[in-house]
Amino acid sequence: MFVIVLKYCAPLETIDALKEAHYANPDGVFAKGMARMAGPLEPRTGGVIIADGERAAVEAAVASDPFVISGAATADILPFRPVWTAEPATVPQAAGTTSPGADVVPAPDAALR
Repeated sequence: MFVIVLKYCAPLETIDALKEAHYANPDGVFAKGMARMAGPLEPRTGGVIIADGERAAVEAAVASDPFVISGAATADILPFRPVWTAEPATVPQAAGTTSPGADVVPAPDAALR
């Protein structure tokens, strides 16, 4: 899994003009089904995409993004290994078995047992 941080280098008018192409890019993270969630930073200085896939495929998808190609934004691709979720999770274990909630850290306000 990866956190993609886009940092805008162009005025918001340029970003807005490229936004539809950014989402519709046939080689991008959205069309390839890699994006799990995405949204703008506040204040609007860039955006974040949580993506899943092989690193080379994610890198290729980001490199094809109209924001990046045009120089309107730079992109940092950061490896991310989730270990906690607010929802019950199934995390793969050794030998291909799974166990609900394994390796998941409880929420900070969870009752101690």
